[in-house]
Parts: sequence; C-alpha cells; structure tokens
Amino acid sequence: EHDLVLVEIEESSSSEQRAASREQNRARAVDDEPVVMAKQEIHANSRFFRSTTNPSPGDTSSTNRDVSSQAKYISSNTWPRSSRGRKLKKGAARPFIHGVEIRLLRDPHPLAGELGLFAAKTFDEFDILGEYCGEVYEGDGGSEYATYLEDWRERYALGVDATREGNECRFINHFKGIADEANVVMKIAYVEELPRVMVVCMRDIEVGEEFLLNYSDDFVEAYCS
Repeated sequence: EHDLVLVEIEESSSSEQRAASREQNRARAVDDEPVVMAKQEIHANSRFFRSTTNPSPGDTSSTNRDVSSQAKYISSNTWPRSSRGRKLKKGAARPFIHGVEIRLLRDPHPLAGELGLFAAKTFDEFDILGEYCGEVYEGDGGSEYATYLEDWRERYALGVDATREGNECRFINHFKGIADEANVVMKIAYVEELPRVMVVCMRDIEVGEEFLLNYSDDFVEAYCS
C-alpha cells in the first residue's frame, strides 16, 4: 500500500514537472517571438539582393534569376580598395561633431557655471546633429547621462551612458527653464547593423542657439527638482 501511494505521488510530481516545462517553453516562445519575426523579416528582404552563394546548377527558377540581377546587400558604405580610396576615407573623416561648440554657461543662464552645446553654424530642420555616444549597458542602472539604445518597453533594453566617455552631445541640456520647448530630439537608428542614438534637429537652428532636449519625466524628477 505504501509503495502504491509512493508511485502515485511520483507520477503526480512527474506530471506537474511536465506541465511546468510546457509553460516554460511556451513563455520562452513568446519571449523569442520578436527575434523570430526579425529573422523572418531579414530572410524575406534578402531575396531582393544578390545571393552570396551561387544557385545550384540547372536551377533556372524565376526567384534565382531575380536575385542574381539585384544589388549586393551591405550594411555600410564600401570605399575604394586602393591607396586613393584610403586617402578619400581619411580626408572625409571628422574626429569631432561638425558645427557645434561647447560653452561655459554664464549668468543669467539658469545653469550658470555648467556647460552647454551651441550651434556654430546654421542647422536645418531634420538635420542630424550627430550620434549620442557612451558606454553600452544592459537593463537599469544608468546615470543622468544615460539614454535608451533600444525601445524602452523591451525587457532588458540596452542603454548608453556618457558619464565616463562620450562626445559633444553629452552637453545638451534639458529645455525647461531655458526655452519654451526643445529644438532637438533623440532617435534610434541602426547603422552597420547596430543600434545608435542620433540627435536630430526639430526645427531650423541659427548660429549661437543652444541645443536643448526634452528629457524624460523620471530624469526631471531625479535631477532637476
């Protein structure tokens, strides 16, 4: 009788474990759905570019004929592979963001004694000021110089923090108390297959104007109260 009870308990426990395993697999499938969809999208788009592998001998399907007639897919510009190409690339490179100036803020500026970023040339609406650079991190834990590198609604979304290293864009201040509204905005774009935060002008910006962002409510509450 004791053996029978023990068998029943083991069978019940085994059933519960199998049910829990099914639930975990189902949850994992839901979590992986965006990744699967992204891979499907890449696969669907890749057929419009030249294949990196040659079609099988004798394969004259319309799909292969279409693919072979399209351009090769690349994720960044291809420079000429020559000494002239290297000179062109070096000449086009800019180690700093063009057309901006970091200034010490003076009275009566609300942030007198701090630093701000100003236009040294005219920028048009939708011009890209530059990339917001910093150290990439996962999840929470960024400082006042951090922003999301991915959709903030994603679990374990990546962020980028410019506290210890960054570029001119780290000196863009919050607009409140300085202007009626922000004149630049951060937008996520994928360049060379990786997410990047680009700072985009929301309107025409004249020489001498300060670049200003609209930081999140959480930031304002934590650092601007």
